[in-house]
Amino acid sequence: MLTRRLARSFLALSSLLAAACASGCAGDEGTSNENEETQAPEAVAGRPPQFVLLAFDGSLNIPFWKESRQYAKDTGAKLTYFMSGVYFIADNQKTIYNAPHGLGRGKSAIGFGGASGNIKPRYEQVQAAINEGHEMGSHANGHFDGSSWSQADWDSEFSQFNSIMFSRSDTPRLSIGGKDVVGFRAPQLGHSAGLWPVLAKYGYKYDTSRTAPANYWPQIKNGVWNFPLAELRIVGSGKKTLSMDYNFYVADSRGNPDAANKATYRKQMVDTYMAYFEGNYFGNRAPVHIGHHFSKWNGGAYWEAMQQFTKRVCRLPEVKCVTNKELLTFVEANKDKIAGYQAGNFTKMPRPPEAGDPVDVSAPFTDEERAEMLAQHEHHDEEDAASESETELETETEE
Repeated sequence: MLTRRLARSFLALSSLLAAACASGCAGDEGTSNENEETQAPEAVAGRPPQFVLLAFDGSLNIPFWKESRQYAKDTGAKLTYFMSGVYFIADNQKTIYNAPHGLGRGKSAIGFGGASGNIKPRYEQVQAAINEGHEMGSHANGHFDGSSWSQADWDSEFSQFNSIMFSRSDTPRLSIGGKDVVGFRAPQLGHSAGLWPVLAKYGYKYDTSRTAPANYWPQIKNGVWNFPLAELRIVGSGKKTLSMDYNFYVADSRGNPDAANKATYRKQMVDTYMAYFEGNYFGNRAPVHIGHHFSKWNGGAYWEAMQQFTKRVCRLPEVKCVTNKELLTFVEANKDKIAGYQAGNFTKMPRPPEAGDPVDVSAPFTDEERAEMLAQHEHHDEEDAASESETELETETEE
């Protein structure tokens, strides 16, 4: 019922704002970079845009690269891809990578890039995504938990990421370099005190490895902007989770495949994401952060839910489904307004009566719950690699 009610809500909202949009809202054009100057909700209504950030961790599966790029074209969204360096190294060259923290040369928690014939097509997908306006971020290399890593460990990981991605003579040269990568998501969300000075050293401006309440506006923490995943409660089951597909997978089926209940899991994620969005859209306009993987857990329930959610929200007035780098530009230009945004000190979007009562899915974690949620990612590396490789172009490896 919630899904139908929210759908009616946004249909009513579109009608309600038709006149207003004629005098300032960009409507369907709001997700395009070209129209940022014409979409002026802040100037018209005194409120910030509703940013929706859609990001992927991974980068192995070439068919999923193509599928996600097509999804972006269909919805008008711009995506952020957090790339894993090892996926750009063929299996027979794996000793190129020397895993930090004494883990050893040629070691990776998620394997490597498969057959040598897969490497060039994967780079080509990255370049195609760049050409289409998507952002490339770093997900480090070997997908190890860095929560106990030293500064030297992190320095090695970042140095090797740049070398792997941008400095090899045997791989295609991308149109971007290390200086253009300004965002990071730690594998398994595992970070340590040694990470922050290394982010600064390599020119990173934001980190997405932490969590926060759903209505959180970004702040600078440890020298970088904090773009956290949201702490949520799933509509339907009431379980706590993060705004990330893997955490839904664990909450729904304990991280075990359960495609038989795909429809239920898909609906619960759509309802939860819509309630998360609606709370911010009609509230303090805090950015909505969604993090997914190149994986189709539980029969593709979460990937389908992400697509449904995006189609519903990205064309709405005052909504910007853009890259994290574009959010970065906005918050850096509006530092003096962030506190006011957090407090909701602006004229809010009117909530249509047809929407009914709001559904609050914000579920701030205790420190213990946050630690438990992060611990879920300990087995995520094996799941991610297995799921990605199921539909890889070439499954054979070279020794």
